[in-house]
Amino acid sequence: MKTELLNEFYLLQQSRAPMAYQEIMEERVYTPLERVNNKMTTWISERGHMLMNLDVRLNSSLKHLRKKYLKF
Repeated sequence: MKTELLNEFYLLQQSRAPMAYQEIMEERVYTPLERVNNKMTTWISERGHMLMNLDVRLNSSLKHLRKKYLKF
């Protein structure tokens, strides 16, 4: 009787193992990686926009200063 219960328990574990393993992988690996990837992409995008705006402002300031002070 005890070996039959152990065999049934083993079979039950084997039938649930792939699903549990997939859920564990998704919960512990894929979801955090997606969050980190999203945060990094957002951060890089925001930094790129900030640098482009800074470049535009710098170029317009330099253009204004050149026109005002470097008349040839």
